Amino acid sequence: MSRVGLEVEPSDRARRTGRTDFASALRGREAGRPNDADGPEGAALDVYTNKSGTGCPNPRRGFRFRHPNGTSSPMPCRLNSCLHCYRMKSFERAQMVYLDALVEAPTYAITLTTRDPVWNGARYREGKAQLMRRLRAEFGRVEALEFIEQTTGKAPRSGGHRRGHGHNLIKGIPLGETLNLERCAADVWRRALGAWQVNVAELHSAGGAVANLTLNLALEKHKAAQAPTDLPRGTRTLRATRGYWSRPVDQLRAEAREYHLRRRVAWRLREEGVPSELVDLAVDSALEARREATSVVWRYRTTPGGLLLPVGPL
Repeated sequence: MSRVGLEVEPSDRARRTGRTDFASALRGREAGRPNDADGPEGAALDVYTNKSGTGCPNPRRGFRFRHPNGTSSPMPCRLNSCLHCYRMKSFERAQMVYLDALVEAPTYAITLTTRDPVWNGARYREGKAQLMRRLRAEFGRVEALEFIEQTTGKAPRSGGHRRGHGHNLIKGIPLGETLNLERCAADVWRRALGAWQVNVAELHSAGGAVANLTLNLALEKHKAAQAPTDLPRGTRTLRATRGYWSRPVDQLRAEAREYHLRRRVAWRLREEGVPSELVDLAVDSALEARREATSVVWRYRTTPGGLLLPVGPL
């Protein structure tokens, strides 16, 4: 009997463990294993080739999610320095970018590089402010959404340093202005940051915005190595100008989380043997049950013998 009350015979796929590679994930297929370490929404999929299936490697000490059935699960750290948690954020951000682009799609992607081996956040922000003033003077209304990454530090001339760089989605500039945009951006960036490398690309669809930026960061092996895990604590890796989002950002984030939760639940139900034609109905039933059984954050203490003892809810 499955969790949604459907009597089914387990499928061959449910009897074996299957994994897909990054290319399959980019084509929209489910990947990974169930994982109970990602929060009160329930088990998440291990979609990032972490074969251990343990989720966040550095869960918050002294805090756990306590579920209505009396069990508990670790609370992820959600820090940018944690590659697992940062990748989970990247999937959420990818869906937010896509939902927003369906209303107003960005028309350009700009990559801004740096030369300093140590991240200088103040200098970078000042250079970015100068760039936005220049673009608005040239083109009128311009809005930007920026994701901060780091290089791998493995290039021959990198010296082993992981330099920061920003990927920007630009709204408000019509297509066909690539050369003018690149000229303006390169001129400002050389003077402000001393960096010569500025890349500009046109975007022609909402899917292009996501593929150019966030899904590459979350899924491709070489981009995962560029996650900003070595930046100073507190550095914001996602920054948007005030008028970039076409809808309230809290609304977009909630819809993105709901979308990925549905995908996780659907994957698990298929693994349990629920027929494909019944999965959508089963997902609705499972999500309704989850909403009625809300998990809460509890404090725990660890005894010298390693036992976890509940202290009480926050």
